Amino acid sequence: MAEGGLAHADDLLAQHPGRGAPKREQLEYWLGHFTQFDLLTNLPNRGQFVDRLNGALARAVRNKQVAGVLLLDLDRFKALNVKHGHRNADQVLKTTGARLKECTRASDSIARLGGDEFSVILEGLVERQGAAIAADRVLNALRVPIALDNGEVVVTATGGIAFFPLDADSVDTLLHHADIALSYAKERHRGTCQFYSPDLALHGERDKLRQSAARQRLDDLTPREREVLDILVAGNANKMIAYMLGTSIRTIENHRAKIMNKMQAQSLPELVRMVLEVEGAAARLPESTHS
Repeated sequence: MAEGGLAHADDLLAQHPGRGAPKREQLEYWLGHFTQFDLLTNLPNRGQFVDRLNGALARAVRNKQVAGVLLLDLDRFKALNVKHGHRNADQVLKTTGARLKECTRASDSIARLGGDEFSVILEGLVERQGAAIAADRVLNALRVPIALDNGEVVVTATGGIAFFPLDADSVDTLLHHADIALSYAKERHRGTCQFYSPDLALHGERDKLRQSAARQRLDDLTPREREVLDILVAGNANKMIAYMLGTSIRTIENHRAKIMNKMQAQSLPELVRMVLEVEGAAARLPESTHS
């Protein structure tokens, strides 16, 4: 394959030995293909991506240039999967892969890391602005409506970028920092791309500490208080909650005051936001590579 990830999956297909070749040779070809490429999108997989990233960093050192890593997550892909089904979700992933090929340079390596997570290696950069332009082009290309069996859907993506050697001096650190930038963007500005900075890691730690404290306060609520809280978060007024729980409005008001005090919330909107943050963080825990 060409150096620098110039070749995508099509390059390997071009090396197919042909139907007339010995079965052993064909088997070796396909085994090599399956271990390096994602079968759904025909993009390099995570293993191939890491190999190419190592090569990109070596070239950046040799040529005294900057290399960037753009990590991408499709926004609300799980909800799309549930609403439109696996077949349409697969079509979205395949279309995403095809559009990434179309809107990136030949020198940029693209990969599907798994699930709805994609990546682009940006080589030969002179400054960060070049990566910003590339990221805008990618995000704009991905938000074009996609035709499905039952209509069209607009899928946006969120990205995080880190640079070598500006932000990291190794592959692992570079990916970790790009992931921090991606997490920050998903928390605050979905549909955009965030550059890594050391401040983002501090924001992330503060968020974790705040959510951990709020989670502990939630655990300290009584079962009845938690029941009232859940209905409050759903947007019901005290009178409706009293009706639903078969109690008086005064009792609900007392529960609400105790909940506000225990949760250290100054207002109902702050309380709701606090609960949604904790529940959102809990929903992301099994997904170490994002959702």
